[in-house]
Amino acid sequence: MKNSFDLTLLKIDPGSVVPLYHQIKQNIRDLIENEVLNDGDLLPSERELGEIYGVNRLTVRQALNNLVNEGILQRQRGIGTFVAVPKLTQVIDRVLGFSDRIQEAGHKPSSRMVSIETVPAALSVARRLTLQPKLPLYKLVRLRCADGEPVMLETAYLSVVLFPSLDTVDLSDQSLYNVLSEKYNCLIQEAEEQLEPVLLTDYEARMLEVEPGTPGMLVESTSYNQFGKPVEFGKAIVRGDRARFMFHIRRYANDR
Repeated sequence: MKNSFDLTLLKIDPGSVVPLYHQIKQNIRDLIENEVLNDGDLLPSERELGEIYGVNRLTVRQALNNLVNEGILQRQRGIGTFVAVPKLTQVIDRVLGFSDRIQEAGHKPSSRMVSIETVPAALSVARRLTLQPKLPLYKLVRLRCADGEPVMLETAYLSVVLFPSLDTVDLSDQSLYNVLSEKYNCLIQEAEEQLEPVLLTDYEARMLEVEPGTPGMLVESTSYNQFGKPVEFGKAIVRGDRARFMFHIRRYANDR
């Protein structure tokens, strides 16, 4: 596969006080933002970029690694480095499950069941669900995908008492929130979410098909039913290179 853009646009200023790797990173980013480079375009090899920019391969690699970690570029082993497809934007302005958020973003959601088991409620989880410690909970682990690509490793905890036989329901192809509504008359109407940047562990990276240490986002959430009772506590690891979150924030007239 050949490069399909003008290589003379790959240029930096060797005399600038700005570090060379940062100039390379910004140069490539600018070409992508100005649509000179488009989704799926192949970049020259590290060796070729080093020759074009007049720097060593380590400097090029540092710039490319930064762009890969930010999800702007994507590597395919044995082929090369490409411009990545745009990140999935999840708009946080109301309570929606993963499937609905992905559909609203214009993509096809799917899930793969990793495991479902009954476990005693740990103290921290029991507090979130206002339950007594060690009461039985379902621990539901699913790999969530968009257009067939894994983007989130999700673990959810729900009460066995409130949702009997939930472990017999196939949740690989249907929304958990729809099941809770239709089977248990439980409407998820409110949620709290906390976001924290993390680096993916070996296990998380393997499940999400990225390199260990890749930046990700830990999302902890507590969901409440129509009576204001917390019924689900979840932890999700989201690929930092494939997702971003957008929040709608409104200022009320009487706020000062």
